[in-house]
Amino acid sequence: MKRFRYVVLLVFIGIFLGCGTSKKVVEPNMKLDQMMVEKAFEIKVKSAEPMITQALGQVANSGILPPGNTIARIDVTGSGYFIKVQGDSVSADLPYFGERQMGGGYNSDSGIKFNGLAKDMEVTKDETKQRYTLNFTIDSSSENYFVLIEIGTNLSSTTSIRSSHRNRIRFIGDVNELVAEDYAAN
Repeated sequence: MKRFRYVVLLVFIGIFLGCGTSKKVVEPNMKLDQMMVEKAFEIKVKSAEPMITQALGQVANSGILPPGNTIARIDVTGSGYFIKVQGDSVSADLPYFGERQMGGGYNSDSGIKFNGLAKDMEVTKDETKQRYTLNFTIDSSSENYFVLIEIGTNLSSTTSIRSSHRNRIRFIGDVNELVAEDYAAN
């Protein structure tokens, strides 16, 4: 009987010690570190996440969204939408789903497009999560954009854009290195 108690006690101690929480260690990504030092990368956008409003809810209820999409997440994979960063120069061609608060007019793009020098670009690294954050503002011909990009070690990104004329929107994408042809293209 004493042996049985001893074995049961050892089993419980083993289970108790085995249930301890483990801290997930995030490995650094040297490729990402190099892209951030050079500020040379491209984000290929896969999906858009607009700010959900009553008007956007009415669009969803109309049934015009393609299958598999919701007003919270719209798949744009393969449509060629991008954000490029080359030093302090930033260019983007992005879709926009949401409400415009002002402006618009004839001959204006319905998407988000800019190409120029970023103002007040700030790149920070979270050492514990091995994640980078880029923060900057940029102007187009008629709007001001406030951009926040977060990039993880798996080279996935989340980009939040606030505009002086539109509601906030977020984009999910993959980060790639810029190759020599990309430098020449801009």
